[in-house]
Amino acid sequence: MDEQSQIGSEFMARVNNEIRRAMAVEKSSRKITQQAIADKIGTSRHVVNRQVQGMENLGARRIAELLWAIGWEPYFEARKIPERDNQFCMRKSSTEEQSPVPPQKTERIIGVPDQEMLNRLWGDIINKPAPVPAGA
Repeated sequence: MDEQSQIGSEFMARVNNEIRRAMAVEKSSRKITQQAIADKIGTSRHVVNRQVQGMENLGARRIAELLWAIGWEPYFEARKIPERDNQFCMRKSSTEEQSPVPPQKTERIIGVPDQEMLNRLWGDIINKPAPVPAGA
């Protein structure tokens, strides 16, 4: 499978998993059924089942409709692929043209603080003198 197909498949798998998760929450808390969802969006239970199981392609509109029917809303966020992981950016043409995708600004990644740092920060918080009330 090429990179394009893999990315598309993985994205749709995540979307379907989120829809199934939301439906499971609503099924357990409010007893919403696939039939109730189908009735609300004007289709059959079989169609809803095939779409939720990933057997039918879902468009953005249908994703929104399915989630709306159970009282949820879709959320979408596009993020830039780091150049080191983006095959498109890594390829150079024979004329050594620059990639049409602008380079990403690198940001310093701050790691998880170690125990010594946490103890020092916690000590600073505990040992900080209490503020003196105004007029005291």
